[in-house]
Amino acid sequence: MRLLDRYIGQAVQIGVLSVIAVMLTLFALINFINEFDKIGRADYTTWLAVEYVALWLPKLAYQVFPLAALLGTMLGLGVLANHSELIVIRAAGVSKLRIAVSVIKSMLALVVLIFFVGEVIAPPAEQYAEQMRLKAMESRLSLNTEYGLWVRDGDAFIHVRSVGYDGELIGIKLAIVNDNREVVRLIRAKSARFDGEVWQLKDVTESHISHDGIKQRHLAQKPWKSLLDPEMVETVSFNPDSLSIWNQLEYIDYLRNNGLNYRIYELAMWNRIISPLTIFAMVLLAVPFMFRLQRSTSLGRQVVLGFLIGIVFYIANRLMGQMGLVYDIPAALSASIPTLSILVAALWMFRRTQ
Repeated sequence: MRLLDRYIGQAVQIGVLSVIAVMLTLFALINFINEFDKIGRADYTTWLAVEYVALWLPKLAYQVFPLAALLGTMLGLGVLANHSELIVIRAAGVSKLRIAVSVIKSMLALVVLIFFVGEVIAPPAEQYAEQMRLKAMESRLSLNTEYGLWVRDGDAFIHVRSVGYDGELIGIKLAIVNDNREVVRLIRAKSARFDGEVWQLKDVTESHISHDGIKQRHLAQKPWKSLLDPEMVETVSFNPDSLSIWNQLEYIDYLRNNGLNYRIYELAMWNRIISPLTIFAMVLLAVPFMFRLQRSTSLGRQVVLGFLIGIVFYIANRLMGQMGLVYDIPAALSASIPTLSILVAALWMFRRTQ
């Protein structure tokens, strides 16, 4: 059986890696084309655009791997079926469930590898890519780290503690200096939103500093006209999908302790936790799916059908996540339902193909 596991596993692994290579090449080309309108802006060169796209590839590989696992498994088994090797294996007394076990065994190493890429390599690579591009195109940006965003805007130095997923600034501090680099005014605001023309600061404390002392006043709202670009803020904000599981846990604790909305980050965290199970569910679905189609459908059509299944799963997963946020469904449940549905479908198809 070890020889059989190795033979089937090799076919499936080659199929999965081939699909990933094709998908990453396609996405890299599309992303590079999207960078054309930014090349030449300030210090942003063609080489930096290539580097930016390359740094995004680990995250793309992590995101497309469930679909690649489905298509790659179908492709690998389809090649065996086209050469009648699956028929020979079945005639030798190997059950379809045993073939599925061989396929799952072959995916274990790839799942561990892609989980390492998604949790360890992709988050810092993406953050570095965004900061690199932003610094090349926007010289006013000083620093963007897990401790907040630092920006200089004329005679004002701005610190933003965090940026919400909807572009809202949270925890703003502004220090305005005079020509002698002396701080003459401090502004603290709980949050800020862009209304299309200016930023609207909320729950504001403004301090005027002079030789006569410090004068403070509190305002419910204050307009703030700044060169700070909302698009730049969205670029450097913490995308829920860009954080590793442990960073998401830390950020969720921070948001919860400060009374801020953390549910979208919780959903993203559970999606990452469920991801390995999703991959195995896709692989398990591909095996009976191939046995049902191998006699009546060409390999090309099989791959197209697999791609459509992957797209439907992606849409259902996103839709279920949004419904969970709207109707206050626990994040673990809304993240699990699409994957559990795939598992149920796979088990049902196994039963039908017996």
